[in-house]
Amino acid sequence: MPATNGSSSSTDSATGDAAQLWRAWLSETERQLNGFFGEILGTDEFARLSGGFVDGYAVIQRALNQQMERYLNTFNLPTHSDIIELGERMNNIEERLASLEATIRSIVEQSGMETTARVTPIRPSRTRRPRSEA
Repeated sequence: MPATNGSSSSTDSATGDAAQLWRAWLSETERQLNGFFGEILGTDEFARLSGGFVDGYAVIQRALNQQMERYLNTFNLPTHSDIIELGERMNNIEERLASLEATIRSIVEQSGMETTARVTPIRPSRTRRPRSEA
């Protein structure tokens, strides 16, 4: 059995003390920062400042969007609003197509006709012969 001189227990307590000191410092720092930012962020001046920042950002964003739209129009490229409009138009077409399909299906069912269409799959012609036939 190896002899112990008691230094491991003092190392463990020193490590525990350092960890405890770190936790205490971290908790105190967090408490102080929360108090500081709570005081600053809760003022009317900060609210005005952040409101002004948001207003300025909105103006800059609008100007950039308008400039980009002019740039894209110059080169005859679609803009974001063009893509959105195209998507809405396609959605309307799909809804109308679905409505037409439902109407046709109900007419076919009422007439007593067969509702399943026979579809012949189209396969590409083979222009290349396998090696065994060559």
